[in-house]
Amino acid sequence: MTKLSQHVAILVDSCSDVPADFIAAHHLYMVPMTIAYRDEIYLDKVTIDPETVYANLDKEIPKTASPTGNLIAEAFANIKADGYKEVIAICISSGLSGTYQQVQLAARVSELDVSVIDTKNIGIASGLTAILAAQLSEEGLHKGEIEARLRTVAKRTKVFFYVPTLTYLQKGGRIGRVAGMAGTLLNIKPIISCDENGIYYPIAKVRGEKKTLLKMKKLLADTIAGAKRFNLAVADGANHKIAAQLTAELHQLYPQAEHIFTGNVSPALGVHTGPGLIGLGVQVLA
Repeated sequence: MTKLSQHVAILVDSCSDVPADFIAAHHLYMVPMTIAYRDEIYLDKVTIDPETVYANLDKEIPKTASPTGNLIAEAFANIKADGYKEVIAICISSGLSGTYQQVQLAARVSELDVSVIDTKNIGIASGLTAILAAQLSEEGLHKGEIEARLRTVAKRTKVFFYVPTLTYLQKGGRIGRVAGMAGTLLNIKPIISCDENGIYYPIAKVRGEKKTLLKMKKLLADTIAGAKRFNLAVADGANHKIAAQLTAELHQLYPQAEHIFTGNVSPALGVHTGPGLIGLGVQVLA
């Protein structure tokens, strides 16, 4: 894939969890979050991986931050050097991160024509919007057409995920409307999604992992009921066995899906979820 096979460059933040192979094949530009430990600062997905984060959570829970202005400016400079004049930047929810605001600030002083999209989503659900953006750019659509399509489809894109414990979401201050369940006992696992404002909320409450996974698949089925075209995704945080099982099931259940993407959650997201996350993403195209 040549760099200018796209008419419009696509920039995405690291917490949108676009699979690395897609980024490489379609030449997306990624700007990383920062992960700060007491003695060192890392760049999400660039100088640290999820396994390192999980292995050290018992010793220290690092601080995460939106991409710095310098990192965003560097990404814009690389885009310009590659010959682009127009950019669409895809960002995780402004209700969960300052990334959207940071990219907007950088866009205002850039020489490029930049549109910034707040997906109101997190992880692969935000990434699905970036994937669609790249595909539409490769098809030759103009920037305004791509942007309009993305804003429509982003509203029909959902993520459903669960984590074995709410401890890390609670400590990281990202727990949103799930806060009331932080002390829940009896093995009840909330399935978490993002509401219309891009804030975490418990879309369902289920007891036990097996029933939780069944409920997640039911939520996915309800989301795509009546859809003619859709993409699916499975994301995990050091829970590869269950992720692989779910992926195989989705291929059997939905052979008509245009794509079923898989991948790890980013190290920066892993800080806030801890290990064990399983997430399902669904994007209704038509």
